[in-house]
Amino acid sequence: MDRPGQDSSRYSWFFKIFGKPKPAPVPATLVPTKPTKPKKIIVETPSIESFRTTFSRNNSTMLAQLNEARKYQDIIKDTARRYNIKPAIICGMGSRESHWGMALKPKGPSGRGDFARRRPRGERRGAEPPDGGGYGRGLMQIDYDWHEFARIGNWQEPRENITYACTLLARFKKYFDKKAQGLNEEEILRATIAAYNGGPTATMTSIKKGDDIDARTTGHDYSKDVLNRTGWFQLHGWE
Repeated sequence: MDRPGQDSSRYSWFFKIFGKPKPAPVPATLVPTKPTKPKKIIVETPSIESFRTTFSRNNSTMLAQLNEARKYQDIIKDTARRYNIKPAIICGMGSRESHWGMALKPKGPSGRGDFARRRPRGERRGAEPPDGGGYGRGLMQIDYDWHEFARIGNWQEPRENITYACTLLARFKKYFDKKAQGLNEEEILRATIAAYNGGPTATMTSIKKGDDIDARTTGHDYSKDVLNRTGWFQLHGWE
């Protein structure tokens, strides 16, 4: 041991030849690291505030339907608010079902559609409805065979007809929220709309089999077509 104050320069020749000893490395586990914040994972969900449409803005057929739908504007908006359904979706459904009454016989809310004969089903036993042809009733084409409302209800009245259609949509939405686990918001919406045409059981079958949601609907495109029309009505100011 050197005495206090002793000059250690006499070892300089040793350091010149062999170099100064390097400090022992600090084990990696002892090296302090700066804590890092965990990365925020952002899960994006599809927005269904608006819908695309393949119809041109000035499509003459759709413009005619727009004029008819405007006759029921207050009813559509009131019912949409009551059942938490976008007014534009109701517009899209009315467009698909009856062209807002323009495709019915006679034209208007008291008209009928779907005149092709079919075998008895539901509550019907005869070859066709006893009150005359046309299984679809009113603006939203409530089916005679499956809905008592279409047989004895006031289906000719626009508010009653639109309201009944929205009660069905609300019921189907609740059904798929409970039964169709794993579907995103847009798929639930499509299933709800498809069930209006093909029924919830058939729509659920399509989902379980991995088929397209519209696989068991008329034309195999019901919900897609309704939302396509919905997008067109949004172009013209409907929410």
